[in-house]
Amino acid sequence: MRKKIGWIVIAVLLVVGLTGYALTRPQPPDTRYSGAYVMDDGCFVFISPGDDQALRYHTMQGEGGELWPSADGQYEGGKGWAQREPVINRVRFEMTADGHPAGLSWEQAGAPRRHATAMKFSEKIFTFRSGDLTMRGKLVMPTGTGPFGVVVMVHGSEAYSAVDYYYEPYMYAANGFAAVAFDKRGTGGSEGEYLQNFSVLADDVRAAVQWVRAQPQIDPQQVHLAGFSQGGWIAPLAAFRDGGIRSLLIGYGPMVPVTSEDRWGYVYALREKGFGEDAIAKADRINDVISDVMDHGHNRWSEIGEMLDAARNEPWFAAVKGSDSELGLISAAKMPLWAVRLDAWWKYGRQKIAFIDRLYNPVPTVAALSTPSLWFFGGQDSSMPTDWSLTELKKLQSEGKPIEYIVYPDAEHGIRRFMQDSSGERHVTGLEPTYPQRQIDWLKEHSGKR
Repeated sequence: MRKKIGWIVIAVLLVVGLTGYALTRPQPPDTRYSGAYVMDDGCFVFISPGDDQALRYHTMQGEGGELWPSADGQYEGGKGWAQREPVINRVRFEMTADGHPAGLSWEQAGAPRRHATAMKFSEKIFTFRSGDLTMRGKLVMPTGTGPFGVVVMVHGSEAYSAVDYYYEPYMYAANGFAAVAFDKRGTGGSEGEYLQNFSVLADDVRAAVQWVRAQPQIDPQQVHLAGFSQGGWIAPLAAFRDGGIRSLLIGYGPMVPVTSEDRWGYVYALREKGFGEDAIAKADRINDVISDVMDHGHNRWSEIGEMLDAARNEPWFAAVKGSDSELGLISAAKMPLWAVRLDAWWKYGRQKIAFIDRLYNPVPTVAALSTPSLWFFGGQDSSMPTDWSLTELKKLQSEGKPIEYIVYPDAEHGIRRFMQDSSGERHVTGLEPTYPQRQIDWLKEHSGKR
């Protein structure tokens, strides 16, 4: 009887679990309207999926925001990427008889209604092999006749589909370049297990480059890589191994090891809250033990627990909790330390291939490159140490390496403009106005199109 009851309980829990998953699992992105549109005044607007069935728009002038569905084919949104109200944008999409975007009308508060026509690009969903894995990609071709230069995008750390969510392929295609986005292994339609191993991911990029070089209408001598955030570690490594990349665009990518980028998360948080070097040194002592555990495999978890307990009542500790760092994650965890340890093992310790190499130093790789590169940085980047990266780039630049960089003093990670509320939380309002065009100018310059 007890055995029967036990099986009934298990069955009920299974049904409840499956029902909960079905109700809460994320919905697939709405890609019906994705693409580039040209306004009657000649300006471009790029549409791609946003969060929770919303859409996101970008322009070549850095404007951007979120649009939420209000009716079939109609969307609305407020200022920036997080506000639906008060509504200042209303967009209605027009579709062809076969279900493709034809255009849109745009009502913006304080401005006359504008109309845009969908640009007719050739899009191809393709698969390619990287080792034993099948990867999914998307090739967007501009109008006209080739051969075209091509921009291959290098995925950041995010775990969602680049094929479905990235707007940049349409931006590059609208400006005359073919573009490829592909799903990082373990994301979207690509096989494999999600990881952040730069060496492995660089080989995936090389496989995508090899595929695109063989395509008709692509100039195999005009392959550019565009790596953003974590892609800033991966793209130079892929270019070095490939040996034939025309140029590199690196957006807010670090020129320091992961351990330094991780440390910056709590250093920045402490400085923002007015704490000085004494507080940073105290946080460093805990972080050094965390690094010893994660990067060298030493069992010092009990020591981490003791140090966290001793620091919880110190004034600086609240600033560190939840910061963009391993120390921030561990100190803010609601689960007991043994569960954090189990989670760390699941994430970092069980794979045959290392999940991430936190000690990888990108400087020797970039120093060995003869490929021209342009780096974009935000002066208010809370995730990546701009000044530390610039120090390394300036050294290489002084040695004659073909490196250029642009710093936007008031921009966050992503070269995003933001407003900061009284609690210190940042709300994205768009991109820096010249950031999109400067990418295009660089690509044209290094494709002989200027």
